[in-house]
Amino acid sequence: MPGVRNFADLHFWQKSRQWSKAIFQYTQREPFCSDRRLVSQVNDSSASVMANIAEGFGRGTQGEFVAFLGYAIGSLNETQSHLCAAYDRAYLSKEQFAELYQQGTEVRKMTVSFLSSMVKTGSGVKHIRKRIDFSDEVRTRYEQITGEQRPEMFRKRIEE
Repeated sequence: MPGVRNFADLHFWQKSRQWSKAIFQYTQREPFCSDRRLVSQVNDSSASVMANIAEGFGRGTQGEFVAFLGYAIGSLNETQSHLCAAYDRAYLSKEQFAELYQQGTEVRKMTVSFLSSMVKTGSGVKHIRKRIDFSDEVRTRYEQITGEQRPEMFRKRIEE
């Protein structure tokens, strides 16, 4: 992520923020605003998309970031489902629904594209080295340093 110093620098986070704001603005209008439960759910899930991106960015490991991007996509799907409910209840016109749903799809595409670049061959996530048992590491280093085979008592332990 060259040039990215903060989660707010990520274009797909910026896009998810705009999407969440647009959803919030629609939920403030009648008759949508009268359905408090749906308003709360759709606003919470849309805010969760950007929050999961930000939290994953701040976790410190690429693997955790990938996991949180998965959570963000889950929240995005939840938000799109709530938008379907809003459309079915006639809180959104067909055009409004299509616009919001498409914006979510764009955020998903950007997130998946970013995810794909993180897990492609040689990027680090797919090729994280296995943790080596400390005892095995010591035995291996013994052979490397001394140039001698491990003592018999250590070899039996590995074979078991």
